[in-house]
Amino acid sequence: MASKVGICNMALSHLAVSKEIANLDADASQEAQTARRFYDVARDKVLRDFDWPFTTKIDVLALVELEPNTEWAYSYRYPTDCLKVRRILSAVRNDDTTTRVPYKLAQDASGLLLFTDMQDAQLEYTVKSDDPQFYPADFTLAFSLFLASLMAPRLTGGDQFKLGERAQLRYKEMKVEAETAAAIEERPDEDTQDAEIIRARL
Repeated sequence: MASKVGICNMALSHLAVSKEIANLDADASQEAQTARRFYDVARDKVLRDFDWPFTTKIDVLALVELEPNTEWAYSYRYPTDCLKVRRILSAVRNDDTTTRVPYKLAQDASGLLLFTDMQDAQLEYTVKSDDPQFYPADFTLAFSLFLASLMAPRLTGGDQFKLGERAQLRYKEMKVEAETAAAIEERPDEDTQDAEIIRARL
């Protein structure tokens, strides 16, 4: 099972750093300080890079105001645990350009807002997943590689041996593998038109 300390130590291994972190919160070593500096931003970047199934959340938005301006019918509060908006549910599982619900992000004095014309809007979004026990193994490895790429300059004397650059390239490769594995775990509705074309060829 993955842990924050485990992910950070994996990142150190990618950089050929033999020293490990025992306690991410209390360790005063340069390795731990560097990991703390980059961990959250690295995690959020990797979570935003793809619509990972394990980070999917659907929730009813909290209404803020009716007709908040001259262009939109409703304003809703942006969820506090939202890392990336994916779509407003349209009652069509496979949205296309004709069914997608338009929206716009903004803010007021209390925080972020989401403008839309959809009544009782439900939002599908990437939730900020901060518990590594829910991370698939391939995602964990990709995350550790990206974290290593950010930590490299500080821990390797400017990364003269390009270890951070190598970690960045490996991250991109590993992310593709993780995305492919994630896609296999879901089965979207079959496109009716494509299915008819396939059947006509049989």
